[in-house]
Amino acid sequence: MLGIAWPSMRVSLDAPFVGLGLLVAAMTVAQFAASATSGLLRERVGTIALLLAAVAAAAGGLAIFAFATGWWATILASAVLGSGVGLLDAAVNTEAALRGDIRFMGALHGAWAIGASLGPPLVGAMLVATDSWRPAYVAAAAAFAVLGLAIYAVRSDLRDAPELEAAPSGERSIGWTVVLGCALMFVYVGVELGAGQWTYTRFTVNSRLTDGLAGLAVFLYWSALASGRIALAVFGERVAPERLFDVSVFGALGSAVGFWVLPPPAAALLALPCLGASLSVFVPVLLYLTPRRTGSVAAPRAIGYQVAAGMIGGATLPAVIGLLMQSIDVAVLGPCLVTMAAILAGLHVASTRSLGSRTYVRQLFR
Repeated sequence: MLGIAWPSMRVSLDAPFVGLGLLVAAMTVAQFAASATSGLLRERVGTIALLLAAVAAAAGGLAIFAFATGWWATILASAVLGSGVGLLDAAVNTEAALRGDIRFMGALHGAWAIGASLGPPLVGAMLVATDSWRPAYVAAAAAFAVLGLAIYAVRSDLRDAPELEAAPSGERSIGWTVVLGCALMFVYVGVELGAGQWTYTRFTVNSRLTDGLAGLAVFLYWSALASGRIALAVFGERVAPERLFDVSVFGALGSAVGFWVLPPPAAALLALPCLGASLSVFVPVLLYLTPRRTGSVAAPRAIGYQVAAGMIGGATLPAVIGLLMQSIDVAVLGPCLVTMAAILAGLHVASTRSLGSRTYVRQLFR
């Protein structure tokens, strides 16, 4: 929502031109801190209180945005909203991993993709209808408030839902498994956002492709990402999660290579959507497997750390890619994606070895 609302917001609040970067920074720092501490907070206050606090913070941050009368208030709003979203991201993923199956995890992340696609048109529609960005933030705050009421109404059902009881698997320590999970998430988000944010520039600079064709490629990429998660929600139980993880990681590596070496039309309309489809199940499967690798007790903190690591990866790696594209050539996007996908594959191999070969094979063909 913020990217679409910012031009009008900047004018109405007399904000500096670089203010968007400050708002994103405040939100990212707050999200990181909230996600990283979500497991500890869950232990202290419980699941229901954590979910309600997260929803309240998100609704409060959006409301501050909606009624802000000065530039300083939007910085506060970003921090409060980031805290709520960070807590909610980690908390909901934790509950899905501990209480749901792989199909539910796919549905959760498919819903994320659909929700992300609704933000820009919501702001755009309000700008057309009212010539103001504020009603969009009021509507979003109201949606979170309704969500909070719904959570409170079904709190008994949520509290009583059976929770996975799993012991740590593998031969190495839980700490090593968590570190590898954080590294996987850090690199993955860099690949996902790097491809999504820089592909259009890669293909339109020097007129390699028309604007329309490049835009179609980016649309197909994000559509494949969303479709893969919806497919996981429908058919996820038909394939072992460990096998899905293999397909995701090595499919992403093959697609990245194709994106680098194929002619621009094929790279845009074939390799890029294949990359999106390959990446689509990565996060749901990784988070689903986390409690089954670390054990149920360590899972809430582990998932919080992984979500936080992904936020840092999303904030840094695409920026590094942009600097390389500016200083070398836009075509360096291909080698960057291949390098990150290769690192992702190496981390995946290391993480499966940390489980112990017998455990992994048993899970794979279960």
